[in-house]
This record gives sequence, C-alpha cells and structure tokens, in this order.
Amino acid sequence: DQNKIGAVADYEKKYAVAQKQKQISVLKVENKLKETQRNTMFYSSLSMLLLLIGGVYLYAQKIKNGKIILSQKIKLDELNATKDQLFSIVSHDLRSSVNALKTSNTKLTTSLETKNYEQLDQLLNQNNTIANGAYNLLDNLLHWALLQTKQLYFHKDSVHLYSIVQQIEYNYKPLLLDKAITFENTVSKNSFIFVDLDSLKIVLRNLLDNAIKFTPENGQISMYTVETNTDFCQLVIQDTGLGMTQNTIDELLQDNELLAKKKNSEIIGTGLGMQLCKQMI
Repeated sequence: DQNKIGAVADYEKKYAVAQKQKQISVLKVENKLKETQRNTMFYSSLSMLLLLIGGVYLYAQKIKNGKIILSQKIKLDELNATKDQLFSIVSHDLRSSVNALKTSNTKLTTSLETKNYEQLDQLLNQNNTIANGAYNLLDNLLHWALLQTKQLYFHKDSVHLYSIVQQIEYNYKPLLLDKAITFENTVSKNSFIFVDLDSLKIVLRNLLDNAIKFTPENGQISMYTVETNTDFCQLVIQDTGLGMTQNTIDELLQDNELLAKKKNSEIIGTGLGMQLCKQMI
C-alpha cells in the first residue's frame, strides 16, 4: 500500500511539474506572440513615419523644383523678350545704316559725274562714319552673343596701356576730325596692365564711340590715368558731351536694360555697348 501511495504521489508530483512546464511553455509562447505583436506594431509605426517623412520630403522637393522651374521660365521669358527687343533695335539700326549708305552712294555717283570733289570728300567721310557705326554694332552683337552662350574665352597678358589708347585713338581719328573734337591721351607711359587685350579694346572702343557720339562739335575727350596706392590702374575717360543723370546711369547698367534715351537729344541707342563693357569688366 505504501508503495502504491508513493507511486501515486510521485505520479502527481511529475504531473504537477509537467503541468507547470506546460504553463511555462504556454506563457513563453504568449510572451513571444506579444513581443512579435509589439515588434510588428513598432516596425509598422516606423514604416508609416518613414513614409510620412518621405512623402513630406517629396512634396517639399516638388514645390522647390516647381519654384525653380517657374523662376527659370520667368528668366527665360525675360531673356527671350530682351533678345527680341535687341534684334528689333539692331535690325532697325542696320536698316537705317544700309539705307543711309544707299542714299549716300547715289549722291556719290552724281558727284563723280559732276566732278564735285568737295562734296565727294564729304560723302566718303560720311560713308566711312556709317560703315564704322554698323561694324561696331555688329561687333558688339557678336561678342554679346558669345558672352551669353559662354563661348568667349579670356587670355590675360601684360600690355602697355598708353600704346593701346593711342591705337584706339588712331582708329577713331576720322570721326574725331569730322566733329573737330580734340582728343588728349595723357595715360602714364609707365603703366603696364594685366588684362585680356581683346576685351580691353572692346571696352575702350565702346566708351570712346559713345564719347564721340554724344559730344558736340569742337568738344574735347581725354583719357588719363590716376595714380593710386593699389595694384590696380584707374583709367578715366572724360568728355564735354551731354552727360547722363544718375537715374539714366542706374537704368542703363541694369541687366538686360537695352534701350537708353538721352534727354535733349534725338539719339537713341541700344545700350548694348554699355552692357558689354560692364560684363567684360
């Protein structure tokens, strides 16, 4: 009987341990399931958060790109409007120049037939002035186009400033003589500057051309250097012409501002030369 009782007690003990182990296994499974659920919830929440952040970022990028595209479109429209305005003005100027040459050539033929050499000389000088103006306009247009398309390359070198000014003066001698304008070159002969020579010539030509255009007969144009304590050379181009108000200067030097009108004058220019000078400098 005692053996039976011991066997039953032992069985009950083993049964209780087995039940306990079963409960523990169930609890472990439940805990693992809960942990899996928590992890699933965490990763789901994290994914949702990342999707939300990604959506906000993509939307912000879309807005930003939209603004950039709009800005580029506005700029492109402005450039196209400027280009259209420029070609309209240049076409008008060239048409006027060609028409003036045609009229002058007709008069030249008559002068040759009548052997009116005085008028012939005047007409030849006039033709030279017209051709020079048309050439400068086309030259400016070419360099402006090269600048806009970033095809203009600069090569700096040491040049003698006085000699360059002297050369520019020589090229414009007929125009200076035609209006009896006195030109004075007092640039320091000791000045050597480190520049792109072609660009410097374009700047000086445009400034001198404007000075001659807007200076009345018997006027004076001077080019001189001002001594400074820096590594730069200050070149002054001064004339006794019409001059400009500060408002006109500010308007003329604005980007893409092409049409400039002078008060008390019927002369209308494109302003292209001044824009070119500004960009070259």
